[in-house]
Parts: sequence; structure tokens; C-alpha cells
Amino acid sequence: MKKVAIADVRDYNLENVKKALREMFDELGMPAENPFQNIVTPGNTVFIKPNWVASRWRESCDHRDDLYCVITHPSVIEAVADYVAEALQGKGKIIVGDNPSIDADFSELMGHTGIRERLIGKYDCELEIKDLRPLVCDDLANYGKKDLMVPQPGDDQGMTEVNLGKDSLLYGLDPERFRGVFDEREDTVASHTGETQLYTYASSIFNSDVFISIPKLKTHQKVGATLNLKGLVGTISLKNQLVHWQVGHPEIGGDEYPDKQSYEEGQKAKVKHRGSWPGNDTIWRMVGDLYKGIKSKDRKYFTVIDGIIAGEGQGPFCPSSKRCNTLIAGDDFFAADCVAARYMGLDPKKVKYLKYFLEEEYEGITLDTIEVMKDGEELKGFFNKDTRYLDFKVMHRWEEVKYNSDK
Repeated sequence: MKKVAIADVRDYNLENVKKALREMFDELGMPAENPFQNIVTPGNTVFIKPNWVASRWRESCDHRDDLYCVITHPSVIEAVADYVAEALQGKGKIIVGDNPSIDADFSELMGHTGIRERLIGKYDCELEIKDLRPLVCDDLANYGKKDLMVPQPGDDQGMTEVNLGKDSLLYGLDPERFRGVFDEREDTVASHTGETQLYTYASSIFNSDVFISIPKLKTHQKVGATLNLKGLVGTISLKNQLVHWQVGHPEIGGDEYPDKQSYEEGQKAKVKHRGSWPGNDTIWRMVGDLYKGIKSKDRKYFTVIDGIIAGEGQGPFCPSSKRCNTLIAGDDFFAADCVAARYMGLDPKKVKYLKYFLEEEYEGITLDTIEVMKDGEELKGFFNKDTRYLDFKVMHRWEEVKYNSDK
């Protein structure tokens, strides 16, 4: 059985967050004193990855809300780091970092979160905060144009290439329509042709001894929900390897838009929503590949999903805030994502990347093998259809992934 714990949290006050974590640690069977001692060993390098996808609201968003419905709150990062530092006992390193969206301003992100002031100098072990991107977009008007990106150092530990070959969920598809981050698709096609199925991870993440993910509880207009698995996009240094859709519409072999009319309208639209519909049969495969790739590294994993302020509707960049006062924790990314999706009111069997791993019984995990704990007891029948938890709004056409849908 895989245990996943859910806790209610009043607000982002650091002590309230740590108290909720202690409650979940207890429900997960972790030691009361030094709870991470069976996950983190003195001398380890521990990578903590929040969701730092954006540093501000995009101009294309039709509203402005609390930015913490988009990105992980620093109190959750700090609370986790406190417990990691306790387990390291002064020996080892904590790295906090991400490959944010290519247009995110990292200095602005640091200023908004105040994470450097919170963490630097707090612990008796080494700590680094890293922007892992080798390329950034300093003007959103240039988004998608590779030759107009600005180079920067990226991960000082370099990059680690993983070739999934025939194990890739993109294997066997015609790559000629694959689209990554940039308009120039040559790199994308070359990375996903035949038995060449490449993903290049930031080595600071891939080579860490322990990987702790702290994503948001948030809907996503291309995959339904962005939690741990979709958040692995932030582990990849070469963004153009990330296939987001196949150019065109179904009549011509694409899944960028649902039909010819919306495709033609999309060519003229100032704000494009390419691949943002449930019929996108490409991006969920990329998400599945990222999980397979990261799990090729044998190490300890842990997650805390930040849903104190969650995001519903047009995620990942323009959601509306939803006050859920919730944290979700466990030592398995996939199991935690199944629980988080269900708690949001989504059916894990209808979120394509979760559906795939459930049908494969990946690493022996099914919904029947996930034990959900809350308030000191197991939530029996957690995945049953007749139970009700949170009710997240989703984008148009995504209603079919909700538990109250008969589709």
C-alpha cells in the first residue's frame, strides 16, 4: 500500500504549515523526532523543487489574482527545508530550484517570494537557490522564437540526457507535426524520432540523492491538472524537447485545435490556446515520459502539494484562486497526484497521464493500493464516486474529467 496524507491548514503562517506537516508525517508513519531521517541521510544532496512557473500575471490573463494560486508559497518551501535541514544534521546540501517558464523573471520571482531572505544563512548545512534555465525570454513578444532568446549559465552541474527509446509514450507516432516551445521544430523532431526519445534533465535535480517536489494544487488547460507529474516539465533544461501538441487539427493529423475552424481562427488570434483541449493526445504522453525518465534514477522521493491557496480554471498561468486550506503529502509522486486529482473533484481515470499509469499498474500502484489518511484515520472509499470533496472549476471542454461527468 502507498500512503498519502491530507491535512487542513488555516493559512500560510510558517508554524501552522509545520504543524500540518507534522500531523501528516505521523499519519505516514514517519518518526516524530527528525521525520525525514528515513528519507534524508547526513551528507545527502536534497533537491527541493517548487512550482515557480511564473513571476507575475501575464498580460493575456483576463483577471489578476493572488500569484500564490499559480506558484508555490515560500512558507511551504521553508517548512519542508526546515525538516530536511534537521535530517542532514549539518552535513550535506539543500538545493531549491526550478526550470520556470522561459519568460519568468527569476529576480522578480525571488523578490516576490522573499525565499532567499527566508532560507540563506538559516541552516548549518549548505544551501543554494538555482534558476536552472539555459535560455530565457526577456520579452514575451519574442516567445517561441529561439534566436531571440537570451542565453544564461543554466545549471552549474550541467545536464543529464535520458533516452527512453521504445519505452517512450511518443514512440511510434509521426514526429513531423511535433511542436515544442519554439517555432523552430527541428530540435523537437530530432529528439523524438524512432528509438531516439530524448529528455535532458538538469543534473542538479537528476543527480540529487533525494528529490522533493512541492507543486501547486491547480487545474491545467492542456492536461486537466498540474501536480507532481506535469510539474516535471521544470526538471528539463532543453525546453524544445517537450512536445506540447501536434500541429494542426484532427482532420489533418494534428491535435493543436479541435477542428478546422478553431485552427484557422487560432492563426489570427492574438492570444492562442494551442493544445488546450482534452483531445490533445500528445502532451499527456510527454508528461508520462518525464515521469518514467525521472524514475530511472534510484533514490528517495517525497512530495508536499500546496493547496492552501489553489488554482482553478485557466491554469497554469491564469487560474482563479481557490481557498482550499489543504496540504497533501506522500513519498510517491504518482499516488499523491491520484489523491490530489480526486480531492479536486477530478476522476484520476479520466486524466490521461494518470489513467495510463493506473492501467499499467505502474510500480504496482492502483487506486486500490493507495491508502488516504486525514485527521488521524483512513478515508475509506476515498475514490468512490459517491464521495464529495472539493469542486474545482475547469476550462471549457474539460468538464468531462470531473467525477460528476458521465462521459
